[in-house]
Amino acid sequence: MKKNKAKIVVRNYVARNPLLRKGGAHIRAKSGERFSDKQQTRKAAREWQSSRARFSLA
Repeated sequence: MKKNKAKIVVRNYVARNPLLRKGGAHIRAKSGERFSDKQQTRKAAREWQSSRARFSLA
C-alpha cells in the first residue's frame, strides 16, 4: 500500500517570506486626507464669504 505524498515545491523562497506580505498599494495617509479635506473646506468658506461680500446691503 503506497501513500501519496504531495511535495510542495517552493520555487522562489524569497517571495514566500511573510515580511513581504506587508506591502501593498501606495495610498495617501489618513492625515493627508484630513488635511486636504480641511483645505477644501476653508477654500469653499473663502469663496462663499467673498461672494457674500459683493452683495452686501451696507
